[in-house]
Order: sequence, then C-alpha cells, then structure tokens
Amino acid sequence: MSDQVAVSGSTSSGGKSRDSGQVRAVARATRIVTALAEHPFPLGIVELAQFVQLSPASVHRILVTLVQVGWVEQNTRTAKYRLGMQAVGVGMVGLVSNPVLHDARMFLSRLAQWSGHDAVLSTLVGFKTVQLTRVAGSATEFIEFEPGHPQPAHAMADGKLLMSYMPVEQRRWLYEAEPLRMFTPNTITDPEAIEREFVAIQERGYAVDNYERFAVGRGIAAPVMDTEGRPIAAMLCLGKIDPAQDEEIVQQMLALTREMSERLKGAGDLPASALDLAEPDEEAL
Repeated sequence: MSDQVAVSGSTSSGGKSRDSGQVRAVARATRIVTALAEHPFPLGIVELAQFVQLSPASVHRILVTLVQVGWVEQNTRTAKYRLGMQAVGVGMVGLVSNPVLHDARMFLSRLAQWSGHDAVLSTLVGFKTVQLTRVAGSATEFIEFEPGHPQPAHAMADGKLLMSYMPVEQRRWLYEAEPLRMFTPNTITDPEAIEREFVAIQERGYAVDNYERFAVGRGIAAPVMDTEGRPIAAMLCLGKIDPAQDEEIVQQMLALTREMSERLKGAGDLPASALDLAEPDEEAL
C-alpha cells in the first residue's frame, strides 16, 4: 500500500512539486560542493551563502546532510567547512577510470610532441579551472602544476574559453561574489571588458591568454565538444609560446579536439556538457 501511495503521489501535481523541490535541493547541494572545491581554505556558512547566493539558513540545512553522507567535513575548532573524504575519494576514482582522460592523454601527447609546449586537459569547477591531466613538452620551462590545483578561470585561456559558454547569469555570480583578481598587468578584471572577450572567443572558436596569469608564459585553448556543440573540457597549450605560432597551433589544436570528440562519440563515451547545470534559482540573499 505504501508503494502505491508513493507512486500515486509522484504522479500528482503535488508530487511534481516535490520532485521539483528535490531537484532544486540537489542543484543547491552541488553548488555548495563546487564552492568548497573552488576555494583552497575552509569556508564558514556566511561565506558559502555569499558565494552560492543562498540564504545562510538554506546553506546550513544542506550542509547538515552533506556532512552526514561524508561529502563535506566541518572543522571542530573553527566550525568552517571543507570537502570531505567521500568527495575526495570519488574524485580520485574519476581521474583513474574516466575514459575521457584516457583518450585525452593520447591527443595531448601528440600536441606536446608537435609543439614542444605543455599540453593540458582541463575543466571548470565553479569559476576556477582545474587540470585533469597533462603531458609536458620537450621545450617546457614552465611552472609546475599539480592535477586538481585550481587556477583563476578569468586569467587563463582554458578558463576563459569554458566561461564563454556559460549563461550570462552564471558569470554574474562571479562578478557579484568576488572581484576579478589581477595577476599581471594584462589580466582582464573589468566585467564589461571580459564580457567583450567572451564574445570574441565565441566568434573565433578558441581562446588565448596574453600573459594574463603568468608573466613568463601564455596559453591557447580549444574546446572538446559534446554532440550539442558545447564543451566538455578544454585542451590547453601552455608555455613560452611565440605569438607568431598562434595560427598554426590553433589549427593543430582544433583538429585534435575534433578528432578526440569523434573518437569518444564513436565509443559511446562522449559526455554532455555540464556548464549550464548550476543556474541561479529564485532565492535571493
């Protein structure tokens, strides 16, 4: 009888409302986990509420559940929150088992060997870009990166590329929650200027950073697309790249990313883009 009631309820208008609320709760929990992943230090409830644009009460309710299931941990001395061991473990398994990363290493090796520069596959975590895997180029003298170490998306080619596909409302979260930080004199920190940059990226199909994150090197990024023409990841060529090489490198990268997408699609392993899954809801701070 209880099963019948549950089924009946799920088909009623009230059931639909409950389902909608459950989906919204999952989306909010995802935003909280993502915000914790973006920031290198533990965050308090008020800080988290600001970053995810929810009320502190809502954030606290969701955190209670996330702590119970091990995805979030709370420091007993400071009462601040960080990612839990369950989240860390799931992420590490993904790095080992994900077919996109396995295929990417072959294509990154080709780019690194051809260009002499580092070749990287990266994704967005909130408004930070995170390296998933990397192949060093023979001519690299660049700063060492660790997989999983977040970098500011607005200052790097791969981050700008992926952000350009986001709904404008999502990008506004960043401008409202945290000012765009300057790393070099070339870093774009004005919201209107970076929005113009996103338009230019969409028009040409790739992104470049001109010493915007590091004064010693620059990057070029091309998207790995899903079947709907949205990026699942970014391929990044990073190093002391001579601007005179840009056009040739871009053509090589666009060819590699297309080939990688087709290979994943043929194997049934091409995921859908997740860039628009965490849009704002109606709750205001």
